[in-house]
Order: sequence, then structure tokens, then C-alpha cells
Amino acid sequence: MGVLLKILVVAVLGVIAQQALRIVNSWGVFAHYYQHYPGPCQTVEGVQPGSEDFHILPNGQALISSGLRYEIFDPKCKEFWKKHGVKGRMYLMDLQNVQAAPRELKITSTSQFNADTFAPHGISVVEDSKQGRHVVFVVNHPYGDEAVASRVEKFLYDPLKQELIHQTYFSDPTMMVVNDLQATGENSFYFTNSNYFTKPLAVLLEVLLELPLTDVVYFDGQTYTVVDSGLKSPNGVAMSPGGKYVYVAYFVAREIAVYKRNEDNTLRPVQKYPLYGWPDNIQVDQKTGHLFVALHPLAYKFLAYTDDIGGQTTPSQVIQLAVEDGLIKSSQELFYDHGDLISGSSTAIVYDGTLLVGSVFHNLVTCKVNVPLL
Repeated sequence: MGVLLKILVVAVLGVIAQQALRIVNSWGVFAHYYQHYPGPCQTVEGVQPGSEDFHILPNGQALISSGLRYEIFDPKCKEFWKKHGVKGRMYLMDLQNVQAAPRELKITSTSQFNADTFAPHGISVVEDSKQGRHVVFVVNHPYGDEAVASRVEKFLYDPLKQELIHQTYFSDPTMMVVNDLQATGENSFYFTNSNYFTKPLAVLLEVLLELPLTDVVYFDGQTYTVVDSGLKSPNGVAMSPGGKYVYVAYFVAREIAVYKRNEDNTLRPVQKYPLYGWPDNIQVDQKTGHLFVALHPLAYKFLAYTDDIGGQTTPSQVIQLAVEDGLIKSSQELFYDHGDLISGSSTAIVYDGTLLVGSVFHNLVTCKVNVPLL
């Protein structure tokens, strides 16, 4: 073997080894965390497995999406959903009375919407504080319909009847695998595409190779506009009080991106804040502007968990990010569980001294917060 060929072989092997080490490190294979809670915790009874996202109203009422199902998941997952009777549901929980069981909201099928195939993901709400009838947007992956990977449903929430009344839906080629959305009006919103592919092997390669194939899109009521592209699996999206800044969780890239929102709703990146885990959804404290983020700290365990929901566990983590003038200044870890209390944390917030933590496919948990917040 010639010297040049030997050099080439060594160089190729070096690149492969470097990339392998990067993947192993970013997936948390060498990471170790200590289990801790901010105070006494308990699981919330009366909710089916899964509480992927929620929206907290000013009065402490939490609208919770449950029943996320993807066609791309392993047959073991589908067996789990069937065994536990998992279907698309929306719950209402009172955070001022956490001992009371959440109530399932009534959702009626229409000619435009089939409640039996409803598989809710991210949600966002336009609040009407005067009438209490809120507009609720929900990302939906119609279960059993492989032709439609994602669409957004628009409901009107009637608190007196405890009912979500379907109004219409939004669908567009820019919606690949939509994960979360942030409403800006009664017919406008940002949304994130977390994956480009929909087939299991292709999705795995997209994540493994950290392919920058996805984007953030804005819908103004008429036109869909890509406002940032070439991204690595953007997940949760949220907006600062007053709507000046937009926050996006980059799942695979392990960071929170901060954007300045322009008058035409385009976004200008102003900060990227690195994290040690894979962030899921972002919740914003409407009084302080601080962020609460649920993460998957050991990605390799989370991916194994999504292949066998009933047979595996995966850790859950919650951090608080202190925000000043829209920018993230510091962080602290509020919660870490090895996966027995709650596996696969997807969203979290502190409301009036109570930490609420949702999960992709597992329990909904509340904890008393007996530690100082940022």
C-alpha cells in the first residue's frame, strides 16, 4: 500500500471516528444526571398515557393535548396504544386545585374533522379574556391516514359546555411533519417542521446524521412563508409576552434559538443558547417572560423508548431559562427523573408554586416547588 493511500485511509477512518464520537456524545451515552425534584411530586390520575403539550390560561386552567400517535412508530407502540385505549383527547385541568381529576373535553366530529382519527400534538391558544371563548389551534397527525402527515385544526373552546367546537383546518405542502405552533391571531400562526421524512428508516438517518432539512413557517391567514430554513429538527415554538421575540427549540442541535420578530412577521436570529439535552416544548411565564423547557437528556434512551413505549423507560428533565430583554441570560435545572415517575418529558411550566410536567407517551406529573426560581 502506497504512502498516499495509507494517509487517505487513516484520514477517512479519523473522520468516521470523529463523527461517531460526536454522535455518541450528543446522544448522551456518556452523560450522567442525579435524580432530584423541586418538592413532593405525584402523578395526575384520570389522564390516558401521553400529555404532549398544554396551554395555561390566566385563571390556571390548563388545556392539555393527549393521544399523540404516529404511523411511523414500531408495531409495539401501536400495541401499547390499543391496549390502553389511547386516542386523540383534550383535557382541562385546574392548577389551582391539582387534587381534582382533569376533565376530558367534548370534541364532536364534523364533515371537516374526524374525532376518531384525531392525533393531537402541539397546541396554541388565542385568549378572549372578556368572553372566555378561546380559539384553540392543535397540530393533528390524522391516525390511519398516511396521505396526510400533518394539518392544523382550529377549535373554539366553550368553557360553559366544556367543549371544543371545530371551526376549520389548515393544510399546505409546507406542512411536512409539523410539531408545534404559536398562534399570533385568530387565523395566523408560526409552526415548526421537526422532520422532513416520514418513513422510519429515513427519519432515523435524518436524526442520526443531523441533516438540516427542516424549517419554521409563518401563516398569515392567506400565505405560507418559510421564515427560517436549513434547520436541525425544530421542535417547540413560543413567543414572548407582547410578541416581540420568538423562541424555537432545536431538538437535534440541542439549543434554543431566539428570534426578533419583524413587523412583517419574518424572523431575525439574535441568539442561540446551547443545552445539554434535546429540548422538546417551550412554555413562557407570561408574568416574568422566563422560559420553561422540557428536555430528553439521554437521547439514545428516548429513541429506544419510542420503539417500545410499554417496555422501556427514558429520563425526564425540566430547566428554567431566565430571560432579560428577550434574551436568555442563565439557566437552572428544576427537575430530573430517571424515567419511573415520568418518561419522556415533553413540556413543563410553573404556575403559582406548582410544576406541571407533561410527557410524550407517559404520565402527567405535578410537583410542589420548594426551591427558589430564577
